[in-house]
Amino acid sequence: MKFALVQMNSTVGAVRENAAKIARFAHEAAAAGADVAVFPELALCGYPPDDLVLRPRFMDAVEAEAERLAAALPNDLLALVGAPLREGGKLRNAALLFHGGKRVATAQKMLLPNYGVFDERRIFAPGAAPTVFEFRGARLAVHVCEDSWWPEGESFRGLKGTCDVLVNLSASPYCRGRENDREEMARKATAALGVPMLYTNIVGGQDELVFDGGGMAVAADGKVATRSELFREGLLTVDVAPAGGTWAPAPGRLAAMPDAVEEVYEALQIGLRDYVDKNGFPGVIVALSGGIDSALVATIAVDALGKDRVFGVTLPSVITSKETFSDALELAKRLGIPCPQIPIAPAVDALSGMLGPACAAVDWAKPLPGTLMEENLQARIRGVIVMALSNRFGHMVVTTGNKSEMATGYATLYGDMCGGFALIKDVPKMLVFELARWRNRRGEVIPPSTISRPPSAELKPGQRDSDSLPPYDVLDPILERYVEQQAGLPDILAEGFDEATTRRVARMVDRSEYKRRQGAPGVKITPKAFGRDRRMPITNGFRE
Repeated sequence: MKFALVQMNSTVGAVRENAAKIARFAHEAAAAGADVAVFPELALCGYPPDDLVLRPRFMDAVEAEAERLAAALPNDLLALVGAPLREGGKLRNAALLFHGGKRVATAQKMLLPNYGVFDERRIFAPGAAPTVFEFRGARLAVHVCEDSWWPEGESFRGLKGTCDVLVNLSASPYCRGRENDREEMARKATAALGVPMLYTNIVGGQDELVFDGGGMAVAADGKVATRSELFREGLLTVDVAPAGGTWAPAPGRLAAMPDAVEEVYEALQIGLRDYVDKNGFPGVIVALSGGIDSALVATIAVDALGKDRVFGVTLPSVITSKETFSDALELAKRLGIPCPQIPIAPAVDALSGMLGPACAAVDWAKPLPGTLMEENLQARIRGVIVMALSNRFGHMVVTTGNKSEMATGYATLYGDMCGGFALIKDVPKMLVFELARWRNRRGEVIPPSTISRPPSAELKPGQRDSDSLPPYDVLDPILERYVEQQAGLPDILAEGFDEATTRRVARMVDRSEYKRRQGAPGVKITPKAFGRDRRMPITNGFRE
């Protein structure tokens, strides 16, 4: 029997368009000789639908499209399509099985996660028992996502010996280094049942999430027989036949796995492209400072969207160095994007002149030490300008702050945080450098001086990031433990980190939640991204 595992990019809510794509892929699968086509979890409505499925009119649309889809699919093809199901007053996360122009069976997801990106237990009711469907001499156990990852759970009880092939429809988001984990979980599932497993997954971007696909066929002995490319739509066909008392997938092409840095770059590209395209923006605006963060963001944007859809702008002040200004213009030239120059000094002078007399007349408070007001005034003027350009031309502003800055609050509200999408908000600073170097090895676009220069916000003379933050090679490992691993200070200090530095970093993270709450969404690449994964109280009296 030939299976087609469909790696598909759905759009949440675009039920009619998703159904049309499902029908197109189904006909491609039939033309390739497939007997069964397997589509990802909730492919019909897109994943994650969040509270959209709680709207009766939306579920009406899903049901109408499912009925039309049954008639649009090839008659001889068994199609397994992920979709929300309204049944007996309850909502289910389900796989709909279509054959011969009608729906012939339903498999309901049993293990509903209440962690990570989508709290399914709040919305869906769990299925009661696994579904085994016999088709052309093979008994297919149909599982939806988590059902196949926990062999000790109820989804496996009573299943051993009752099926020949385990089929899994997933919507598993990308996370750095996760591919090997998925294959290991598939091996555990095949070992538990003694049958091969066929797995397909969504691909594409949805808000903060990126889905990387990674469809595969795993034999009963745990060996991966074939694997699809990551981050690409398409079909992975695999022949499965009886062999030596069990069914086995025929060996096929094993798509190469990208290296650790390349896969992050790919995820950022597809996350930005789909956010822009699915929301109907003509293109993006990136403020080019001459620093590495904006250089990386602009480069990814051009790679994702093409140079004709990326609009650079540089906003120098009297503090901007000749080197960074030159690098901003050189980057734009290398990328082939426009980059008007809008000096901000006139606006800084005008607003400073307006504020001066009022501040001098204040007798109810003492001014804080330092030049924070003057520094943030520059950042906020830049924010006003890029948003004005967005309003004029319709392009979305992409912010350039990285995870190290977002974690510690080293960013200006309504300034450099202004924009519709924060592309690298989950990318630590040291990884920013790695990504820039990786991209330059494939064709140098980022000026080498941008990478080698010590990072600076350039909001006051001689300023460097290290004036306000620990060096990034010290900061990022502490943040990884405190934010992503949720380690306590005693555990971090036990690894040899400096106590004063560690406590300082933890305080900065804890005190900056109010800024992060007001930031734009951005691509999630780590286990604990600010936003969906990690939400702390703003008013918080607890200190480690």
